[in-house]
Amino acid sequence: MKLNNLLKRTPVAWLQVTNNPAKMLIAIAGVSFSNLLMFFQLGLIDSLYNSQRKPINNMNADLIMVSSKYSNLGALQDFQRSRLYQVMGVEGVDYVSPMRIARANWINPKTRNGYDIYVFGVNPAYPSLNFPALIQNTGRLKTLRSALFDRSSKKQYGDIAKEMDKNGGVFFTEISGKQIKVIDTFSMGSTFSADANLITSEDTLLYLLPKLDKTKLQIGLIKLKPGVSPLRAKASMQSILTEDVMVLTKDELSQLELKYWQKNSSVGFIFSLGVLVGFVVGSIIVYQILYGDVMNSLPQYATLKAMGYSDAYVISIVIQQSAIFALIGFVPGVVLSMGLYHLLATVTKLAIYMTVTRALQILLLTFIMCVGSGILATRKLVQLDPADVF
Repeated sequence: MKLNNLLKRTPVAWLQVTNNPAKMLIAIAGVSFSNLLMFFQLGLIDSLYNSQRKPINNMNADLIMVSSKYSNLGALQDFQRSRLYQVMGVEGVDYVSPMRIARANWINPKTRNGYDIYVFGVNPAYPSLNFPALIQNTGRLKTLRSALFDRSSKKQYGDIAKEMDKNGGVFFTEISGKQIKVIDTFSMGSTFSADANLITSEDTLLYLLPKLDKTKLQIGLIKLKPGVSPLRAKASMQSILTEDVMVLTKDELSQLELKYWQKNSSVGFIFSLGVLVGFVVGSIIVYQILYGDVMNSLPQYATLKAMGYSDAYVISIVIQQSAIFALIGFVPGVVLSMGLYHLLATVTKLAIYMTVTRALQILLLTFIMCVGSGILATRKLVQLDPADVF
């Protein structure tokens, strides 16, 4: 019975919204623009933070050994290579694999300009990184001066994939004054630390950068036997290792990397401020529309109050209008944002995409923004006396 009564009610709020199409479109455009700003800021910050963790997430290991002074991948500290082989005696360890990471100078053959590139020196005998190209080319990568190039690197490094197609599947260039042959490509993307990435064998990296200390590493990958608890194995390792190294799970190292950039970069603050700007812009637009509508409809609201309708009912009409603006404005906002994400991913090579969680976050913020503006716009209605209007 209550549902039938509800359905029979005149949709006053909807009629108010659609009564003036121009104002309705302005309000919806304002909400959509606000959504676009907030989606842009949250999407970009998430993609930047996720890009920092991508190299770690792609490491084929259950546990990772790093220096106890580790802060982030862009400023790796060395530790003695022998530390990694100490854990081979721990029960449950299947194998260990050393990984060297260093910066080198990449020469674009066309422009002859040099750019910094991040080089991962791995042991080709073990799949150190979870990239299909690495697994497929382990044999070829053992050949000195062979490498895999990150095709998601920034444009100034050249369109290597295209050049390889022209040259029978290989590409020659110089790194730190020595010739190298790119035999395949993989996709990881740029980070705060590096605009481009390269994978070589450990021997090739030492050939390119002979000044590196052969007795030291930057990363140690530890693979456990099936069924072995990483936390239990980690505790056993820490008990026999000295304080110059630490062993972490991938999640722990990933979180450590994320915390560093959240704390030591202004990215989080800048983009959070951008979200606030989008929220405020949307609030102002919706408030102005609703307040103007309230002022123009004062006689009608006064009539409702004179007929005996409560303040709560009159105020609810405006709140319902704001909720309608939030819901309708959100739809084009999320659609436009998905298009923007696709464009940004193409241009910047960042992994930026729409998620259900982010969409729900923005929808909630949109409702708070619109309903909050609606509540502010109803202050005049609370004080409204029908006798003053007529």
